[in-house]
Amino acid sequence: MNDIDFRNTLIKALELDRTPMADKQKVLSTLLKSNTYIEYTSIFTRREWNTYCAYLHIQVPVENYELMKRSESKILSVAEKIFGRQEDHFLTDIETGIIISKHEVIDFTGISVTDVIAKAIEDAELFMSDGKYDSAFDRVHTAFHGYLRKKLDDLGESYEESDTLNQLYNKLHTYVSSNIANDQSGIIKTALRSASGVISAINDLRNRHSLAHPNGSIISVREANLCIRLVKELSDYIEKVV
Repeated sequence: MNDIDFRNTLIKALELDRTPMADKQKVLSTLLKSNTYIEYTSIFTRREWNTYCAYLHIQVPVENYELMKRSESKILSVAEKIFGRQEDHFLTDIETGIIISKHEVIDFTGISVTDVIAKAIEDAELFMSDGKYDSAFDRVHTAFHGYLRKKLDDLGESYEESDTLNQLYNKLHTYVSSNIANDQSGIIKTALRSASGVISAINDLRNRHSLAHPNGSIISVREANLCIRLVKELSDYIEKVV
């Protein structure tokens, strides 16, 4: 059985399964970027005469390890049904490990507030895992754009469909600033207003120098990584105060 086909079938089966599962979308997203393979052993199953154990190994980024450990029993129950009996083997165990990654995958799951945003983040994570931050940049922009809209929706604040990233941020700025209550609030508010210029620059880079459009020059991997990190810090802060 092809390991990749098995993983993809497992993801689809878990997606369709109606049994309650905590953090289901995060688990599916993690499986998609995992290194999944089946180990065929010579250990007897004690289930049927002369049958042997097969182990499902799932290696994931370190930040998703605890999530997948908590989900092992559910994943195994579905995986066993897919595997059935392969010659003399039954799938009997699951082992979650940590994948060795050469490139950092910046975690945006905290802003996965809609299915569309979650899909954009999923695509971005796949690109980042391959070091393709220039390709991930556009997906992160899409996710942040959707996130700001959702925050304004939750607050009952209106906006135009054509509003750019910085226009949405400026409308949210009042609510962000109102939740700062300390002696340095004036300085923090100034910094947050200045962030509007950063967001405007990110928006321009996406429109003029990303793979979102057939542009003449594309943002470099290093600068794309910087922009992604800036969005990460801003979105994390907004999530905490709004």
